[in-house]
Amino acid sequence: MQRQRTDANGALATGIVRFSQDGHWDQDVHRLLRHARREAVVAVSNPTHSTDHLRLGQVVVDDLLAAGKEVRLLYSPDYLESRDRQPLLRQSSLGAQIRVTDNDFHNVLILDRTVAVLWSGAGADHPYAYLVREPALLRALHQFALLSWQSGHGLPSRIDSGPVELSGTARAVLGTLELGLIDETAARRLDMSLRTYRRHIADLMTRLEVRSRFQIGVRAAQLGLLDEPPQPGAHTRAGSWL
Repeated sequence: MQRQRTDANGALATGIVRFSQDGHWDQDVHRLLRHARREAVVAVSNPTHSTDHLRLGQVVVDDLLAAGKEVRLLYSPDYLESRDRQPLLRQSSLGAQIRVTDNDFHNVLILDRTVAVLWSGAGADHPYAYLVREPALLRALHQFALLSWQSGHGLPSRIDSGPVELSGTARAVLGTLELGLIDETAARRLDMSLRTYRRHIADLMTRLEVRSRFQIGVRAAQLGLLDEPPQPGAHTRAGSWL
């Protein structure tokens, strides 16, 4: 890591400094954790494929929880899809607050709103990590992380359980959503009232633990519920999930 002016505790006093991901930047982050006093926010949108960085993330969170810090974890659906769920469940049981959001956000670790680490994810042409102590940028990072947190939903409780079982009617409703049919057309196709059709959609949101029709599609795809044969008479155009 490049060196800049430090305070009496050896922490970076101000500004922005770039980490070298070719070195041992995880050790630099661990040194920062010794200065965490109250809280940490860990937001991962684009997960890296590096096992070293995955281990870093788990160790960082475990260390913070063990030290009695308040920990908020914000993840994208891609993160949940690409990672072992058991560490998340364990961290949740230890007191970590975990949410999932479809918002587009940056990988960031924020400690006590006084220091942050930004880093690139999988597929980056030029991997990078930055240590930030610039007050204006820190405020912006924390505000955006807070807004993304508020827009998210809780960690799905079924991530450690078996497959979700849907009735034939629920699968038929799911099929009309996949086709992108408007509600009136979908209700007529399934020979039910508009109110009943929308009630089934609300039930799907509850069953899949999501908050929008778009999220129904994302969650259904993750669970393999879209692999079922199409309903008789269904069109083949792509759905909008809106």
